[in-house]
Amino acid sequence: MRRFLTFGSAFVVLVTLLLAGDVLPVFDPPQAEPRAADRARAEPLRVAVVGDSLSAGRSLFLGNGLDDESWMTYAEGDGIEFVGGWARSGALPGQMASAVQPIAGVDVLVILAGTNAVRTGKTMAEEATYYDQIASTIRPGAVLVSAIPPYRTHEPAALAYNTALRAFTEDHGWMWADPWRGARDGDDWVEGFSVDGMHPAGPEQYAVLGESFRRIILQIRPMLSARG
Repeated sequence: MRRFLTFGSAFVVLVTLLLAGDVLPVFDPPQAEPRAADRARAEPLRVAVVGDSLSAGRSLFLGNGLDDESWMTYAEGDGIEFVGGWARSGALPGQMASAVQPIAGVDVLVILAGTNAVRTGKTMAEEATYYDQIASTIRPGAVLVSAIPPYRTHEPAALAYNTALRAFTEDHGWMWADPWRGARDGDDWVEGFSVDGMHPAGPEQYAVLGESFRRIILQIRPMLSARG
């Protein structure tokens, strides 16, 4: 399964050293052909999303389309094309793995999942196989796994889950990102960013999250181009 997710030894080294901040490192492919590079720049990255209420939007189900509380609303366009996926409020990684369907030609799969696992007392070790299943179903060019946000009423468990999720991601040679840096104050939320201590407060906050994801996703393009 991992053959379609590995970019070569040089890329794996980069992944291991990822993200002192919230964005991925950019590098220029040393032998990219100009025509291929121009073509890659002209075509938007096809991005799929799998997750829970943090991605599902105001309607609580991503299948109803993007809205003002869907972070992808603010990430798509100008180089990013949203091509679908699956996200529902309250979903656990296992439910996502069962529900998601194959999508042809996905460049980047974004998985933002785990908050509900924490809510129900599950550990990352119990959920790990479902992340593999999601990636195997979509078969993208790159897998981008996101940190879960602060969780005020389950803070220690959320921190432990994030630590284990990052280790799992890097072990797979996938990409890890933390789009929540602008929303986080220590281990809690920035004042006003969340009302319930679990979700962004509203459209303004989802726009900040979407812009953060946008920066991260666009920096994956050179890595995909390097693969040819």
